[in-house]
Amino acid sequence: MENYLHGLLDESADPVIQQYLHYIRTQIPDPKKKKKVLIIGAGMAGMVAGAMLKQVGHEVTIAEANTRVGGRIKTFRNTAGKKYFEDDSLYCEAGAMRIPSIHLMVMEYIKQLELKTEPFYYVSVNKEQAIAYKNGTRKDLPEQERKSLLFVNYLRVIQSEYYKKGVDVNQLLDYHLETSPNNFENQRADQLLGTLLNPLKAFLAQNPEKNWPILIERYGNYSMMRFLMESLYSQNAIEMIAVLQNLESRLAYDFIQSFIESNVIKDDTQFWQIIGGTDLLTTGFFEKHELHQNIYFNCHVTKLWINEKTGKVKITTDREKDHQTKHPEKDEYTVHSHRLDSMEFDEVIVTIPFSAFRMVHVWPKFSQEKRRAIRELHYDSATKVLLEFKERWWEKEPYGIVGGGTITDLSNRFVYYPSQDIGKDGHGLMLASYCWSDEASRWDSMSDIDRYNIALDNVAVIHAPQDLAEQKRIKGLAVLHVTRGEEKKDQSNNADPGNIIGGATQSWMQDPYAFGEAAIFNPGQLHLLQKHIVKTEWEGKAHFAGEHASLKHAWIEGAIESGIRTALEINETPVYLNELKEAAVHGDSPVINPLAVDLKS
Repeated sequence: MENYLHGLLDESADPVIQQYLHYIRTQIPDPKKKKKVLIIGAGMAGMVAGAMLKQVGHEVTIAEANTRVGGRIKTFRNTAGKKYFEDDSLYCEAGAMRIPSIHLMVMEYIKQLELKTEPFYYVSVNKEQAIAYKNGTRKDLPEQERKSLLFVNYLRVIQSEYYKKGVDVNQLLDYHLETSPNNFENQRADQLLGTLLNPLKAFLAQNPEKNWPILIERYGNYSMMRFLMESLYSQNAIEMIAVLQNLESRLAYDFIQSFIESNVIKDDTQFWQIIGGTDLLTTGFFEKHELHQNIYFNCHVTKLWINEKTGKVKITTDREKDHQTKHPEKDEYTVHSHRLDSMEFDEVIVTIPFSAFRMVHVWPKFSQEKRRAIRELHYDSATKVLLEFKERWWEKEPYGIVGGGTITDLSNRFVYYPSQDIGKDGHGLMLASYCWSDEASRWDSMSDIDRYNIALDNVAVIHAPQDLAEQKRIKGLAVLHVTRGEEKKDQSNNADPGNIIGGATQSWMQDPYAFGEAAIFNPGQLHLLQKHIVKTEWEGKAHFAGEHASLKHAWIEGAIESGIRTALEINETPVYLNELKEAAVHGDSPVINPLAVDLKS
């Protein structure tokens, strides 16, 4: 198994991750030579690399285009400069919002920073038990109740009804599934998908190090649609799987990518969230490692190049901006007039997304394979719409929904109910719409006020489809109001919303620093691009980190992993993928090699 594929392994059995955890708890080895290092980007990858290098004596400089750290870790809350919500105590996530317990490195950093966590309930739970767990009067996590909804084909179904043993899915959801004895499809979408994926998971469990490359060889050029099309399932069954298993917007993307995600985002994964907001991780890390000494904010890199006379790395930045460093104790910045442009460095770590790095001129040119990876690596869209309500009505009768999410084929697609402040009186926040890919792009075409209004209308319909009075009540509980500028139009005929109170929305594809939500492979890109994404350039002077430079796309863990890898590269500390210990449980029953599987047979 090649080293760049190690991230596919379970972290507890991954010798590379175990070594990285050791470095997080101690430090990386002392270097033979201390270097001047430039890091482009102050997301988690850039900060982790910078902190590790700084700790052993390297001279670190971080260039960040934004005026904050964290990248796609961003929390909405009221500040002196911006008011989102009527209730000042509320906060919500524009980006990363849940942390799997199986991601050991981010959990270690949370522990070191002494951040408080609470469960993120992926499935709705018992309210009284959830309150008791939060109060410390219950040790076990609350039981799942599945009171959130499915709203598809204009049918409203409580999920607990859908998950009953022997349920007639056709009667509940009207997907016209095949019911003939030789082609029985009248099952839940997760069961139908599991029939296809479980043999592959069992094959991997036999010997992950050996069998992952075999699986990639077999299915590496498949899209998710092609994989489903080669099954016995009808188009109606494929539609249901796509809608209910969050695959519809990504059917054209890489099958392996979706297969990897299916091993993380599932009902039995324990997720956590940081109390107070995920950005406490990034700001806390920034402060603990005193990175204010090393960072230049408002520094938009336009050129990355090597000085032919000195052989050193240099950058050119946006001349219309002044670079800023933030005072460690005060909310103020010190302005520097293009000082970074005159500095030279031994090596550089590029942590910004390739979609953003595409806008930077590089000379001398990188290898053909690297340039292709920068051009072709696909980035997905993701858009959130959050709404404030005057009460947490979804937790009350007749709904009783505590945590978890509702799935709909309306444009909102996924609705998440908050796992924090359960049972609290007063205002609450709902993630009223969370969409990806083409679904997100449609929301991106709207003004903010239109996003809020359409999302609210759909929330009302989803919860009370045939009760106009209840729909009116739900909409009446929304705080949403505009204090000025509602009717003003700009030259593009979009509404100027003025100051909107009661909502927050984030489009990562429209974000000028992110250029997309995360890297998502197109078919074949893992095998074709990944080893070139992580490969150094300029004879080891240029290194590459970020979630895209890992196989944990879209996760904080992937950013951390890549940051440590590049710190070790610069430090000239080798990391080898040693032989894995034999898996603890293989089972005695034979498992079919997926290379020999014909999904139609």
